[in-house]
Amino acid sequence: MDQVGYGWSQMNFSEHSSAESLMASFHDRGIEIGRKGNQIRRFFNIRADDLIVVPVARAILLARATGEKSFAQDIAYGENRVGVRFLRGEDGTVKRIPRDDLSTALETRLKIRMAVASLDEFSDELETLYSRLESGGFSNINGQHEAENSEAINTFKKTLLERIQQGSTFLSGGGNGLEMLVMELLKLEGYDVHRPSKRHYEGIADADIEAYRKDRFNPSKLLIQVKHHKGVTDDHGVRQLAAIDEDDAQRWLITTAIVDEGVEALAEKDGIQIMDGDDFADWLFEHCQHLSVATRSRLGLSDAPVLL
Repeated sequence: MDQVGYGWSQMNFSEHSSAESLMASFHDRGIEIGRKGNQIRRFFNIRADDLIVVPVARAILLARATGEKSFAQDIAYGENRVGVRFLRGEDGTVKRIPRDDLSTALETRLKIRMAVASLDEFSDELETLYSRLESGGFSNINGQHEAENSEAINTFKKTLLERIQQGSTFLSGGGNGLEMLVMELLKLEGYDVHRPSKRHYEGIADADIEAYRKDRFNPSKLLIQVKHHKGVTDDHGVRQLAAIDEDDAQRWLITTAIVDEGVEALAEKDGIQIMDGDDFADWLFEHCQHLSVATRSRLGLSDAPVLL
């Protein structure tokens, strides 16, 4: 059976008969959910025949919910699950719908960083798309090429991130190389950057990078902690940023690893943004063609085009 999953490994959603019971259990057990209450309710309230949209790299997947709830801890961030039937082709493979085939409004909506979001305003578009594909039609004549290209990009990002995590590139060690890479990416985004001295902040407070960008309408300052980790990044970087007393700055933890829900909740409470390894790989991919020749060489990036 196909499934879609959500996190919260501390709580088995399938043990509850209603969203109200589930939310009360979170409260009774002292589990902090921050601003995730609406997302938890949306996931719990998925019913049979609901149309589910699953965003993947440069595409979406469509599925019909069976409504069957289950719980297992073999996949991180997907412990609570709902049964679905993914839309598949005649060969049994899940159909991928390129995001370029969606309306501009829907494509833009999918960029909002939220684990479980309502797409009710796009129900007509999505139902029409589902029906067309279910009957053997195509979302776009370029769909197959887009799927192959998307898979190649996904593999590229996954492999590059693994190499960075494992130290298999030629970035300098001790975290310095990753900090320099982040600074180069920030410069490509139009920021002026520098690294404050280690004595600039007091106590636990610390930022590896300060970045500034000022235009006519939107001046901004970033304070960034960079963690060159594999596996899981703990809450130390969040606490370092939280201790900085600067209300006018956005604070970011950028890591090549993953972060658990406890760290995410702590960061959300303190207004700190997190860019985990997958997000960092996306950012790096967006700018990889514009990196300096030296940086591309250290990362092992080829200039040769690739055939699909």
